[in-house]
Amino acid sequence: MSSLRQLLNDPKIPAVVKEQLSHEYANIQRLIDKLEQEQIHIVAFGKVSTGKSSLLNAISGQPHFQVSPLHGETKHTSHLDWPSYEQQSVVLIDTPGTDEFDGEEREVMAQQAAKQADVILFVLDGDLSESQKQQLEIIAQPNKPLIVVLNKADLYTHDEIERIKASIEAKTQHLNKRLVAVSADPRARTLIVELPDGSRQEKTETPPAHIDELKQLIWELLDKEGKTITALNASLFAGEVSEDVAKKIIEVRKTAGQKIIRTHCMAKGIGVAFNPIPVADLLLAAGLDVAMIRQLSKLYGLSLGKVEATKLTTTIMAQLAVLMGAVWGVNLLSSAMKTVSAGLSTTLTATAQGSLAYYATYLVGQIAEYYFIQGNSWGKDGPKTVAKNIVKNLDRNSILLEAREQILQTLNKSRTAKPPDQ
Repeated sequence: MSSLRQLLNDPKIPAVVKEQLSHEYANIQRLIDKLEQEQIHIVAFGKVSTGKSSLLNAISGQPHFQVSPLHGETKHTSHLDWPSYEQQSVVLIDTPGTDEFDGEEREVMAQQAAKQADVILFVLDGDLSESQKQQLEIIAQPNKPLIVVLNKADLYTHDEIERIKASIEAKTQHLNKRLVAVSADPRARTLIVELPDGSRQEKTETPPAHIDELKQLIWELLDKEGKTITALNASLFAGEVSEDVAKKIIEVRKTAGQKIIRTHCMAKGIGVAFNPIPVADLLLAAGLDVAMIRQLSKLYGLSLGKVEATKLTTTIMAQLAVLMGAVWGVNLLSSAMKTVSAGLSTTLTATAQGSLAYYATYLVGQIAEYYFIQGNSWGKDGPKTVAKNIVKNLDRNSILLEAREQILQTLNKSRTAKPPDQ
């Protein structure tokens, strides 16, 4: 419960992540409530018309779950608090059938309920079909008690029941499960009663439910490991939610990180394209890269100072200088052309240099973000291999084309905005 509460109230998790995982967070709260009340959830799972609702009514001793001859009467997951057993509250849960036409949402609902169950009752009304076997294998877990219930046993002879049970056992021998035959809602039968006067009269009789073996199995489970099952399943579910939260946080940070990178790419590209002084170009470029890395470090939970950010920028640039010598050569050539033209470079030259500056910052940003995502580490391969892999996997031409178009648009807007006498 302490771990679940910490997960639920972790102040480091961004609000946008909590909003995206609102359903999972609601389940965490339900798990906390479940542990506080020492509940164990028993879920009936299976195809429509196998008698799940009738079975739970027979177990609870009350007609809480809706029963109908209509196909697929159970449309929503339904709960019933069963009287407590050894200070442990038991909740019976009915689920929709999973094989209905256009019933995909119901199948998802049933599988989700089974996933969060402590004990699963997989209900059959005959031999195990291939589709039922697939469903059973999906929900079966080593940590979760599974009871395969052959319902409607009153429809079969003793020999038929034994043959069906043997077939089910053979098909599920790789699963950790128990198998029991029951009659949750036996069919009515007609008896011929002989009266004292020798005449005969028909009498309709409905036998009581025959589920004693199943109830005994459930009591044994609860008595032996009920609370352990509940705690273990809560822990496993919390672990899954933690993984989802971690993935969402990475996604949110990566989205924000890409925005930071693109913003600095554009600032650098435009700054270099507009600035006619070559040395100032280079100083501007370096300053923007350091500023970008400092912002990325804050985003990933480590606020680097200017010295540390400069050192990281230098490390990245050193690796890129080896890999991208041709790019830096063109950059220096464009810078030299500005000097020759006394600072009045052509639009083409300015755009080319700005695009290369944009691309360089994009690479620096991607490499720095990788470093932060890995926990401020280059991993076993080191910065050289990281830089090489990122450069290899990026589409340089598309990035340069994107930079060129954005810079040209900005240059053209700038010219249009200037008064005619300037």
